[in-house]
Amino acid sequence: MHKQQLKAHGIYVHVPFCKQKCLYCDFPSQACCDIGLMKQYAEQVCREIKERGETAMEQATIYFGGGTPSLLPLSAVQKIVVALKDYGLWQSPAEATIECNPGTVDGEKLQCYRELGFDRISFGVQSFFDAELQAIGRIHNVDEALATIQMAKDVGFRRINGDLMYGLPLQTMDSLQQSINQLVALDLEHISVYGLILEKGTPIAKLVEQGRTQVADEDLQGQMYDLVMQYLPQKGYGRYEISNFAKSGGCSKHNLVYWSYLPYLGFGCAATGFDGYRRRTGESNLQKYLQDPLQCSYENLTEDNLYSEFMFMNLRKTEGVELKRFAERYGTDIVSRTLAVMQPFIDKGLAEYDEKTTNIRLTEWGMAVSNVIFRELV
Repeated sequence: MHKQQLKAHGIYVHVPFCKQKCLYCDFPSQACCDIGLMKQYAEQVCREIKERGETAMEQATIYFGGGTPSLLPLSAVQKIVVALKDYGLWQSPAEATIECNPGTVDGEKLQCYRELGFDRISFGVQSFFDAELQAIGRIHNVDEALATIQMAKDVGFRRINGDLMYGLPLQTMDSLQQSINQLVALDLEHISVYGLILEKGTPIAKLVEQGRTQVADEDLQGQMYDLVMQYLPQKGYGRYEISNFAKSGGCSKHNLVYWSYLPYLGFGCAATGFDGYRRRTGESNLQKYLQDPLQCSYENLTEDNLYSEFMFMNLRKTEGVELKRFAERYGTDIVSRTLAVMQPFIDKGLAEYDEKTTNIRLTEWGMAVSNVIFRELV
């Protein structure tokens, strides 16, 4: 396998703080409202950016995720942005996104994000019913979500994403339909829709085990999935990835870096980066990270690892992937290997293959059972 060195196409900054952990969350984050600690964290992220001396493409995308990046004081966000710019990582980004939780920003904060250079914002809306939001531990209510989205529009954000979830406690087909209607009525550029997953060890998984709350069963979740997948395209939102829909030209360029299996940098506690051949993961313990932000672990990926990840990341996209791209990047032809695994799925109409272009993609039906297909590729 030849090594084709590629510059980072994306830059991710992780903010591990939340006002309150959602009941379903297993991300590396913690409830914290200590402004001093957040400022200290920002300083250490800046130190990491400086001392690692990484390089990236001029148009590398920027993404501040978490946690809740909008919980950081503005001075902390500004400090990190300035460090990225000073060390050549924030040049002319194809896109610069910051995740926000409704109720954690005001007009002034949103205006400052625009002035710093963020041109895209993502809101974790999840539902337009207060009872459903409370059932999953969200800190905002419906009125705050609507007001925050309007404020973002007022300060000039045109590229706005709204997250929606289905399969929630108390949620019905009717309430899900109303939530989707409301999100579509807001005329956002992008909508991400996720089914609730009961991750082991999360509070909501424990509540379900104890019989103290109930989530949608498999049949209802399937009906909810079908509703979302059919309804959003009718309203002008094209599905371009398993869980993501956008108006024309509104795809998340940063997330496409991940799904196209391209190199990216990660800064911050527990942040992950990928250079095309190995994965770097930052220290996940916040206190240890604050002591030494350069602590990390590396995972050298085997050819089998690279193949599996290349395939299941790219097959998340509705356009699929041209298999010859793997040969161009890694020097190994994977056409026969892939067809040996995928032919049964092609025969069943779950996938399609174009021999001329070597493009393989999952059909809409295949997307619905993608986890079964991905298991065969690992």
